[in-house]
Amino acid sequence: MPAPLARDAKPGPPVSVTHFGLNSVALAVILAVLLMMRAKVLAVKDPVFFLCCAAAVPVIALDLFVLRVHRRSTTGLDWDRPFAIAWQRLGTKLVGFLATLAPFGLAYWALREYQGSFYDPFYYTLRHAGGLLAALSVIYIAVVDAYMIEPRDAYWQLGRVAFGRPRDARGEEVANHYRGWLVKAYFFPLMFVWLNGSTHNVLTFDLTNASWSNLRAYDFLYDFIFFIDLLLATVGYALCFRPIDTHLRSAEPTMLGWAVALFCYEPFFSGLFEKHYVHYGGNGFASWLSPHPTFRWAWAGVILLLVATYVLATVAFGVRFSNLTHRGILTNGPYRFTKHPAYVSKNLSWWMASVPFVVSDDLASAARRCLALGALNFVYFMRAKTEERHLSRDPTYVAYALWMNEHSVLRFLNRIPFLGDAIAYRPPANAQRPNERTTNLIGNEVAEHLADP
Repeated sequence: MPAPLARDAKPGPPVSVTHFGLNSVALAVILAVLLMMRAKVLAVKDPVFFLCCAAAVPVIALDLFVLRVHRRSTTGLDWDRPFAIAWQRLGTKLVGFLATLAPFGLAYWALREYQGSFYDPFYYTLRHAGGLLAALSVIYIAVVDAYMIEPRDAYWQLGRVAFGRPRDARGEEVANHYRGWLVKAYFFPLMFVWLNGSTHNVLTFDLTNASWSNLRAYDFLYDFIFFIDLLLATVGYALCFRPIDTHLRSAEPTMLGWAVALFCYEPFFSGLFEKHYVHYGGNGFASWLSPHPTFRWAWAGVILLLVATYVLATVAFGVRFSNLTHRGILTNGPYRFTKHPAYVSKNLSWWMASVPFVVSDDLASAARRCLALGALNFVYFMRAKTEERHLSRDPTYVAYALWMNEHSVLRFLNRIPFLGDAIAYRPPANAQRPNERTTNLIGNEVAEHLADP
């Protein structure tokens, strides 16, 4: 039977998989913990781990006790069945788990990118916590398997392949499984290393010389905002679990989607693309506006507002952030106003911070810098489009994107000739079309407990 409509439902987009207001509680906890650390009131041996817990624990607790995410049908779990371990199936899954990790372990060992000192914080954590992670992984797989409605997942299928039963594997499901693990294997070490450096910078940043005549406070706030982004992103890559409904539904299936995403990350960006193709940096706004400190601070304030919008888009994910994956559809927080708040705000901030259009040497150099930044903007446009195409396999996203065509704060762009045709959402051929039930009832499990902000 169809679920009943939420009482007093208001016209709007589908209910979000997360709740921005609840996720903001975690942001407040992070700010409080960081303030105590900087004030030397709180001394911890491992500040990165402690801050990750400060981000994750409030989100998970509120998701479980308020939103009751563990009861959602999307988890694929039935908590009402009696707990019983199917030992043979569990053994098969553990073999499949090893088969999953093996190629990524080999890549870390063999590829030159992972042999330098840059990834030392990641390897240090693996050496000291690897045994505990292995034990917890076995427990997690056993518990989840006991409650799965369809327990013959990709781990089981890979285990069957290892035992000489390849016919039990479903090719697309296994491929999606490996793509999802590739996302985690590539991005988590990168984010974790960056987070270690960013945590040190934020905790030790010296503000004693900050004044109206310099931008020390701006530099700190800029670093701090991106620290929050790195913290939540790192936690998001780590916490991909069915019982809290943060598991991966699907990973980007196209080479184009992967290419435009990896363009923006190390080692590809600074080592190749930024260095040789999209080097757009000029003198920057700080030197350009140095004779006008009041206007310079106003300019800096707008940049900070843009990057704050960017990080609030990450806050909207809670513990679900991940590039190139679908882990539930966001429709609230900054996503209530535009489909791509992070991309829009970040790209605008680059124009304001680098001011490539200011002629500091000659007009030709300014034009080249503008073209380079425009090319990088186009890469992000393609990231947005490939993400839309991927997420359109979920009818919730189709309903959300069609609603945003008429209600986004940027909807006026859709009416500009030629530009509007490129920007407006058009469901691709592979889209799962929403129906009335999809539009009105999706996320109703959340709506019953808490009104969408």
